[in-house]
Amino acid sequence: MTVPTDLIATCWTIAGNVYPGTDQDISPFPLEDRIAAAAEAGYAGIGLWHGDLLRWRERRASADLRRMIERAGLRHIELEYLADWFGEGAARRQSDGVRRDLFAAADALGARHIKVMPPFGGAAVPAARLIDEFGELCAQAARHDLLIALEMIPYSDLPTLETALAVVAGADADNGGLLIDIWHVMRSGASLDAILQVPARHILAAEINDADLAMHGDIADDSMRQRKLCGDGEFDVPLFIARMAEAGYRGPYGVEILSDRLRPMPLGDVAHRSFETARMQFAASTRQKVMP
Repeated sequence: MTVPTDLIATCWTIAGNVYPGTDQDISPFPLEDRIAAAAEAGYAGIGLWHGDLLRWRERRASADLRRMIERAGLRHIELEYLADWFGEGAARRQSDGVRRDLFAAADALGARHIKVMPPFGGAAVPAARLIDEFGELCAQAARHDLLIALEMIPYSDLPTLETALAVVAGADADNGGLLIDIWHVMRSGASLDAILQVPARHILAAEINDADLAMHGDIADDSMRQRKLCGDGEFDVPLFIARMAEAGYRGPYGVEILSDRLRPMPLGDVAHRSFETARMQFAASTRQKVMP
């Protein structure tokens, strides 16, 4: 069975025993091995974390990495992640350094998009500032031929599709939009039909995974540790794909599975199982009833 759309092996899916946002975030698998495993499994793209890029840069040239990715046949490169792009003070200075690194990597590698995080922790960033800063970020990214994909996260300060859409629609940048992840939509309490309220031009990236309908632990812990391979949980992944198609999305899908069960598994096994279970969802999605 062929896959009707391209799939991206997101960085955390094939990074092994690591946890984003902690001091345990350096993959035990060399980047060369992850590229090979993603390609051998059938993926058409790969996600690269900022830490991966810094580690590579310590010993190899970016041109070597680009050649390796191109020879593997991986066409889509996702870079992540940029936080505090709206911030001030030390947090903003650190964020601006990451921004420069990611822009440089995008130029060197030909990346498709950068994933950007919303504010967290009740930061109370004014809506006007979020819109202005997002617009400026997109304007800078356009000079690097990059898309900027803002991720709605239900335990952030942009906890719904509506709140995240207000930022990207307010900025109204041609290269700025949402990254819509089934996990975040489901955990926000929204119906998958809510995706149909997002204009196609504001959807720039998508991610699939699975989980139980009931959360395990708190929501952040559930997100980082309890996701499942597509088809192994209770989310309706084929319906998500169908609704994304109805909304007009035609781009690649990232497969993002942060799971304590997968982390200790061999790299090749995770790459193959995550790809095969994801691609099966697309055949099933064609059988979903299209809404009138």
